[in-house]
Amino acid sequence: MSSTPTRAAALLPSRGPLRAYAVTTLIDWIGNGLFHTGAIIYFTRVVGLGAAQVGLGLTVAALLGPAMSVPAGRLGDRLGHRRIYLATILVRAVAFAGYLAVGSFAGFLAVVCLISLAESASRPVKNAYLAQLADPTALVAASAYSRVMLNIGFSLGSLGAGAVLALDSRAGYATLVIGNCLSYVLVAGIVLRMPEGNRTGAAATVPGPKRRGALRDGRFLLLAVLSGLLYVNAEVVTIGLPLWISQRTEAPRWSIAALMLLNTALAILLQVRAARGSDTVPGAAVAGRRAGVVLLAACAVTATTAGLPGAWGVAVLAVGVALLTAGELLASASGWGISYGLAAVERQGEYLGAWGLASDLARAGGPLLVAVLVTHGGGAGWLALGALFLTAGTVTVPVATRTPRAPRPAVTRKMAR
Repeated sequence: MSSTPTRAAALLPSRGPLRAYAVTTLIDWIGNGLFHTGAIIYFTRVVGLGAAQVGLGLTVAALLGPAMSVPAGRLGDRLGHRRIYLATILVRAVAFAGYLAVGSFAGFLAVVCLISLAESASRPVKNAYLAQLADPTALVAASAYSRVMLNIGFSLGSLGAGAVLALDSRAGYATLVIGNCLSYVLVAGIVLRMPEGNRTGAAATVPGPKRRGALRDGRFLLLAVLSGLLYVNAEVVTIGLPLWISQRTEAPRWSIAALMLLNTALAILLQVRAARGSDTVPGAAVAGRRAGVVLLAACAVTATTAGLPGAWGVAVLAVGVALLTAGELLASASGWGISYGLAAVERQGEYLGAWGLASDLARAGGPLLVAVLVTHGGGAGWLALGALFLTAGTVTVPVATRTPRAPRPAVTRKMAR
């Protein structure tokens, strides 16, 4: 990349497989933004489901989906991550097309569960495929570029969905589904032209003693749980802030949308910069600790807005959102660096699948926790959330940087018998 890149080029990695990978994320999330922005309207207005039925189906799918993370990762380790990733893309395209034929809750439940399983299978093999494409020193940066594309893509898709929602027609709502399906077809076409990658794992650290399965690696799973707790900051932005603003502050309701846009804009502009220094496990652990400190500060600042007049409240809330975003970016970088850095060389897909599983389970109660603390806890509730983030970030450092005990020599074990 040149020393004076254009603004667009600065949001993408250098030309080659990593740029193609980032572009697939952009296209994927344009489709996701298009569909998910109007999904609840499609399900209730076109399919004819009740809101409670939609919520129940999505909950069942969310609980079922993570079961595929580790098996898919193991399959990718054996057959090639690009191959399995491509298969999950095609399954998602076909499954989303199934929404066009859904006319009952049973059909909706079947389709949404299939999609959840495919998405859960896709994440670890996609991440492991990136590890095969990227140099170890560029892997966290490549993940950051991909996250930038995710935010841009979802924003563009949401804008397109807004136009469809304004038309409010059955045919228009069907285009939300078709558009998402087409995005998967485009992604599959790009992935087909991309290289297989290094089957041994380009991002692997120096090999050590052979390790047991990922689900038996307690240290790795604990770090995934700590990372998941830091990721609860996403629920603070999407759930905590809207509840707080509408119930406890004098800030106008429109400020919710403005603050969401601020969060997205800062994430797009600063994610790559925030990821610098997290390409080693110690550096990523420090990023996690910094995330905890910054998120505590964000919660403390937000807690002060309850008694502020409207304009001042919005200004202080903007500071809180900026801090929340900084914490979000540092937490993401920390998770990438630690998960890639500590994944076993020969089982990278399996380990990344286990990371996703443990992290998702850790943050599963996040929406309820945030809603209860913000709604009923007031300022003390915000400080409790901040303390959770600080604890998770602080504990990450000693756990991540601890040197595992070497196994006892085989000779000693034989003598013990």
